[in-house]
Amino acid sequence: MSAHVHRRLAALAASSPPPSALFYARLFHALAPGLHDAAHALALAFLANHQPYSAIHLLRDSTGLESLDQDLNRIAEPTAKPCYACALIVAKACDHLGRYTEGQAVLARALKRCPVTNIIFPSPVSSPATAHLLLATLSQKSKATETAVDSYKKALEEDPWLWEAFTGLCDIGAHPSVEQLFPIPTSHPLSRSNTSRSSRPPLSPNLHRQKSPADLAPGILRAQGSGSNGNSNVPSNGGGLFTPDVGGAERKLGMLGNTSAWDTSSVMGDSTFALTSEPQSKRPFPTFMSQATSFLPSSLRGGTSTPANPNISDSPPKLQIKRARGKDVKKAAETPQNQMGPLARELRPNGAMRGLDDDGIVRRSSRLKTGTAKPIATKPTARSVRSRSAASSASTDIPSPPASAQSQSSQAQAQMQAQAQAQAQEALLQSAADDYLRDIVRKCAKAYRSLSMYQCEQALKDIDLLPNELKTSAWALDILGRAFYEMANYTMARQAFAFLQQLEPYRLQSMEQYSTLLWHLDDLPMLSHLSQTLISISRTSPQAWIAIGNSFSLKGEHDEAMRCFRRATQVDPGCAYAWTLCGYEAVEMEEFERALAFYRTAIRTDTRHYNAWYGMGLVYLKTDKPAYAEHHFKRAVEINPSNAVLLCCVGMALEKSDDIVQAIHYYELASRYAPHSPMVQFKRIRALVSLQRYDEAILALEPLTHTAPDEANVFFLLGKCYLKRDRRAEATKALTMARELAPKLEGAINSVFLANGDELEEKD
Repeated sequence: MSAHVHRRLAALAASSPPPSALFYARLFHALAPGLHDAAHALALAFLANHQPYSAIHLLRDSTGLESLDQDLNRIAEPTAKPCYACALIVAKACDHLGRYTEGQAVLARALKRCPVTNIIFPSPVSSPATAHLLLATLSQKSKATETAVDSYKKALEEDPWLWEAFTGLCDIGAHPSVEQLFPIPTSHPLSRSNTSRSSRPPLSPNLHRQKSPADLAPGILRAQGSGSNGNSNVPSNGGGLFTPDVGGAERKLGMLGNTSAWDTSSVMGDSTFALTSEPQSKRPFPTFMSQATSFLPSSLRGGTSTPANPNISDSPPKLQIKRARGKDVKKAAETPQNQMGPLARELRPNGAMRGLDDDGIVRRSSRLKTGTAKPIATKPTARSVRSRSAASSASTDIPSPPASAQSQSSQAQAQMQAQAQAQAQEALLQSAADDYLRDIVRKCAKAYRSLSMYQCEQALKDIDLLPNELKTSAWALDILGRAFYEMANYTMARQAFAFLQQLEPYRLQSMEQYSTLLWHLDDLPMLSHLSQTLISISRTSPQAWIAIGNSFSLKGEHDEAMRCFRRATQVDPGCAYAWTLCGYEAVEMEEFERALAFYRTAIRTDTRHYNAWYGMGLVYLKTDKPAYAEHHFKRAVEINPSNAVLLCCVGMALEKSDDIVQAIHYYELASRYAPHSPMVQFKRIRALVSLQRYDEAILALEPLTHTAPDEANVFFLLGKCYLKRDRRAEATKALTMARELAPKLEGAINSVFLANGDELEEKD
């Protein structure tokens, strides 16, 4: 059944719009990594989505050119026999990049050393679904959200496989029902005897494929079971959770393992484009049909079949001789020739219809064969005047047709039955393949929908349900990296993005989040390397300028960072994240009005960009406008309700408005999503101290000193609570520890001792 799944994915990749084609091509290549046609489909999808470097990198081992990756200092070994299709795709990519000499060398080498084969380039089908998709895209860019939502829904009604329409609805915020788009099929006839308890359909392509040792999502979920929502409790030895199978020969280019394996030849480079196991025609079993119809008589070759009639015997009807009188005339009239089927007329021995074709014209071969034969006498003879009993007995003495005609008839019927069975089996296999593919797309849609709703843990669980071949695919790693990033689990997110870059070193999508992740981790060398790589790939991409701006921001050069972020907004005015980063840099330079202008532009660009709402709330919080800050923080929480940082910001705004009880409610809600975050726990404890609930604060602070032993404010607050309960010895110990961690707190510590803990203002 794998061939049917591959055929369907290839058709979707060839006929869908470019973003949808890239999604299905990635699925195709992940499910069939050793299939040359899958690599061609993915490379063509890269070209359609303006990613020529990725197309060259994917096919470089099958082109025979050594210097295709000279921009990033990767050298490919020449193959003995290049693939013509790969060379043609690479030549087109070189033409797009302006590398004409290399493209000419690749194509010339392929024309000399391999036969020219036909390759089908993607051609998106123009349909009502694509028209609605275009209308939705234009409406979304013109801020007509309702029209965009309606057009996206109509596009999905016309074509549920239009992946771009589904992601567009999720990005707008009108999340469609996955079960309605891709309903779970009932039990298939082919799989009724094979009942599986798992959610994966029993009929899966590559049933005997070796299982990858990187059960990616299950390992991740086990690793983040204790600290998935926090960024400080991730174990440092979690790198093995993302380690894919590098020992199997099916992986291309060794990209999932050691980087030295990039210089080895690929297994796919030894095959040619013409060698394929799939039929070239869309009709099922064309070879069998051409052989089967050659045995049929001419009357059945025109596409019409003889209806099966159980009342008609297998042998042709006996010849009726014309009688001159009596009931013999009636018998002859009861058997007209128009009552005999075409097969009976064709096989009638010595009949007048034998030499005629379908139009009733006498064939030349029939005239040559019957030219010297004596025709059957039709005039009454002496024997015809016998008695009625003798005539009736004579009519039954006509010899039966020869054995060769009967064998030819039975052989034709057997061929027809075999053809019907083959077509039925083909239809069942294709239906099972469609159900299996629909199940995969449904799981991918659930993961994307969960991530767009910022239900990150659910997105990880949805990725866990994918087949093992897809768990380590580029699409799945992108979802994992973004989910861990939104959960502030930067260590696991970094591992996901690192493996994603190994799979697709020329990737630009989601690299702005990867650069911000490195900014949070203070990894300046890696951030500088990433920015140099992205700018060498495309100088007109916002991701490259965002990475460079993050590098300058990490070094404290906020003016240069602002210039880079502004450059990102110039190359892509619709990049809301670039406008938001401009606002952050303006806040660092204490230009609050300018920061508000940048944030408002980001919100106009994308109303669901919660970072801009969060930035405006920070500005209002810094300018002592807690009511405005609370409003903007709550708008951000409406978009991303599971973000602990946003919930804490709402609590901080409420604290400044002297609504401590409501602030504690938001702090407790934040602690549910980040139970191991010291920052969330500390803010909640500080609110408890404000309400003079010292006993509860002490019970929460004592374990926090072990969780965050380097935080001076934790020991300082614990010492003040001890003083309030007249536990001066313990207070002295805690305050001494705080002074050792932060000597600048010595003045505050002395004032607290003198006031017996009444000084509740601490210096951060």
